This record gives sequence, structure tokens and C-alpha cells, in this order.
Amino acid sequence: MRASHRDRRGPALAALCLALILICVPAAAEEAAIRVLPGGTAYEASVQVTGSEHAFWTPGLMGERIPLQVEDLKVLGPTGPVEYQETGGGGIAFPEGNYTITYRAPVRDNRLVVAFDTPYTVTVALPEGVDVRNPFIGMVSPGGAVSSGPNGTAEVTWDRIAVAEVRFYTPDREILLTTFGTIWLAIALVLILPLLISRKREGE
Repeated sequence: MRASHRDRRGPALAALCLALILICVPAAAEEAAIRVLPGGTAYEASVQVTGSEHAFWTPGLMGERIPLQVEDLKVLGPTGPVEYQETGGGGIAFPEGNYTITYRAPVRDNRLVVAFDTPYTVTVALPEGVDVRNPFIGMVSPGGAVSSGPNGTAEVTWDRIAVAEVRFYTPDREILLTTFGTIWLAIALVLILPLLISRKREGE
């Protein structure tokens, strides 16, 4: 006995709803954990990768891809390190699968930029004595949320972003900024106050 059209519409409708749910719900982003080392001249990264290749790069002044020189590179699978091949332009290739890639890279002028080919959930951990929250000498790219960690550390997190950037500073630079700001404020008052006094006398 053949099923009626009414009976067949139920499973078809359920399949259609499931397909719409899968389309509307975005896939979870891979995660990247970045730790700036004490001294602020280098960072260590741990990046989740699904596939058979990965590229290390940083954006240039015009947005171009500049290959990133990394050290202590490891591709780690479920059973341990996996061999990889360099493909040029900062890229590596390995067997298809799920991996964690770890490496170390330099930080120049207290500016850290990490870039990926697809959106990632990125966390940057800053060591004790390093901060980004003063807008005059620090910077966090759009979407980053800053939180305080233990022992004077800080953490910046982005959700689903391809390029994340921070410019951090040390306490001595903040003290220097405060000192120069105070000096310039005092000079401005010395220059402006006589002018204000003379205008007040003219008004009388």
C-alpha cells in the first residue's frame, strides 16, 4: 500500500526544517590562544586547524599578505607531532585532519597582529605589567574585550575575527605619558592665563 501525499509531507517538512537550521546556525569558529612572553618581544601561539594546510602571515600597510617568520613550529595530532611540508609564502601542508599548531613569533614595537584565513575565536594573554587600556598609548582592534587576570595580567578576547591587533605598553611608558601631559598642561596654563586676565580687564 502506497503512502499518501499527506503522509510523505511530514518527513519532507522535517528534513527541510533541519536543513534551514544547519544553514542559519554558523559553524563554530576555530580557537587561537596567544600568549605574549615576559618582556613583550615575542609571543607563543596555539592554533586549532581543521584541514590539510595553514598559512602564517601578517597584513602589510596596504593590506597585502606578508609571510610571517615563525620558530619552534609543531603540528600536533591526537597521537603526537605530525610531519609537515613548507609550501612557500609562509604556508605549510600536512595530511587532512584536526590539529593544534604551536609556534613562536616576534613582537615589534609593542604591536602584536595575528591573522588567519578564516574567522577565529582569538585570546591574547598579556603578562604582568603590560596593559592596553590607556587609549593614548594602547590599542585593541574592534571587537576585542579586555579583562583583568591574576597577578596583574590582562586578557583580550575576540569572537569570530580574521585579524586581531593589540598595541600594549609598560608602566614606565604610562608614567612618562602622565609626566609629559602634566608638563604640557602647566605650560598651557602659563601661556593662556595672562591672556584670560588681560581680556577680563578689557571687559571691565
